[in-house]
Amino acid sequence: NKVQKRPKRRKYKDNPYTLSVDNDTYKVTFIDSLNKNQIIEINKNIFETLDKFELEDLSEMNKYDRHIEHLELEEISYNRILYKNKSVEEEVLKQIEYNELKLGILKLSEVQRRRLVLYFFYNLTLREIADIDNCSPRAVKDSIDISLQKLKKFIKFKF
Repeated sequence: NKVQKRPKRRKYKDNPYTLSVDNDTYKVTFIDSLNKNQIIEINKNIFETLDKFELEDLSEMNKYDRHIEHLELEEISYNRILYKNKSVEEEVLKQIEYNELKLGILKLSEVQRRRLVLYFFYNLTLREIADIDNCSPRAVKDSIDISLQKLKKFIKFKF
């Protein structure tokens, strides 16, 4: 009884069969819909075709794994760059700048403040803001530009 030893292959979880060779008899083993183990003899051509599909599956899984590993490394590197550790001084200065910006925004007129917030924080277009305020997009742009100039002066004055 000559059973050909085949390497154990990793398979997709939904791969329904296992191939084997026993005394030059090619077999496929699978679990049927009644959850019973079935073994069927197949010819060599079918065996080779199924074997080829298994190898292609394995190749795809390996490519996927390499891709995921590569993405994880890129993500780790990216996060290190993006979220590098900041000193206490940097964090304090950043917080002070945020607070000064908030105070500056509060000193704007209600219309300027609303338009600035809608434009920068809610990503509305000049046209969308103009429709809300029943004015022209040019008026909205001028209002935002004036607001930015006021904020720059206010923040420069404080530092």
